[in-house]
Amino acid sequence: MIKVNKKTRMKKNFRTLVNICLVVFVVSLIVGYTKWNMIPVNSSSSPSPITKYDLRILVIVYNRAQSMLRLLNSINEANFDGDNVKLEVWIDRSKAGVVDTLTVKTAEEFVFKHGHYEVLKHSQHVGIYGQWFATWKARVNSSEIAVILEDDLIVSPHFYKYLKLVHNKYDNVPEINGFSLQGISIKHAIGYSSQTLEAPESCLVYLYPVLGTWGFSPSRDNWIHFLEWFSQVIQNKTFQPYVPGNVVTAWYKIFQAQGRADGEQSIYHIYHSWKFKEYTLYPNFKGHKGLTTNWLEAGLHYSGNASKPSNELLKEWKSDYEHLPDQPKHLNLKGVVQD
Repeated sequence: MIKVNKKTRMKKNFRTLVNICLVVFVVSLIVGYTKWNMIPVNSSSSPSPITKYDLRILVIVYNRAQSMLRLLNSINEANFDGDNVKLEVWIDRSKAGVVDTLTVKTAEEFVFKHGHYEVLKHSQHVGIYGQWFATWKARVNSSEIAVILEDDLIVSPHFYKYLKLVHNKYDNVPEINGFSLQGISIKHAIGYSSQTLEAPESCLVYLYPVLGTWGFSPSRDNWIHFLEWFSQVIQNKTFQPYVPGNVVTAWYKIFQAQGRADGEQSIYHIYHSWKFKEYTLYPNFKGHKGLTTNWLEAGLHYSGNASKPSNELLKEWKSDYEHLPDQPKHLNLKGVVQD
């Protein structure tokens, strides 16, 4: 039995780690607007733009070859129900235009057991912004599911089963902009970001105003709308994506005062969600088990070395998980149920 004081200390350490990750994540996305181009490095097939897949997995990586391999191995252990799956590894370059050779070599030598596989590298440095917003080309009327995975994650064997369920249930709900795989998060209200987000135990899933980046699967129509909207507002250099009461806005203003907010970043997605009253659907498994877990490794999002991942993976699938509510509960930035 874990003592209460030890458990409290562990939660406090986790919240500290997540806060650091979120701060560095926002900072890392503060880059000048960049035109990006991608070229294939190696592929087990030669897919055309009209190739139809049930699932497209986008692994985004820079220079953490071993972390990437750990994620790829976990994907190989997942269950895909015989569906048509495409796994893409997108490798960014340094600001000097250099690509990490070990990362490329490791990616090229990996063998995907469940479908098509392709390794691609950007023709120039695009940063985390380009990795997130330029790798999936959503097409109108396509039923393809896409999921974006950063290299310091691993996935549950059941992550695709979950994605199929929630996309099938909620894809036509306009207010849901996507589906997070992470099982744990902070509260994003100012003054509350040191606290872990806790949904009622009775909620199998819930809706939250901020996307979860530890495995995110966009809703097609909302993603297309967001990118179109962004391409317009980015032309207005006086526009500020401030969201009242959101701690990410407070962080962003600090960066502006420090002269580090010289470009566009993910706060635009948060703003878009707030402006158009959209939410991300999160899972709520017991004990904060997730369809992903984050190793919080040193890199673009985090500057330390965690001894263990952020939370447990969901290893056992229960039939009860398939009884999704017609109307998931909404939580606000303080974690309070709104309906």
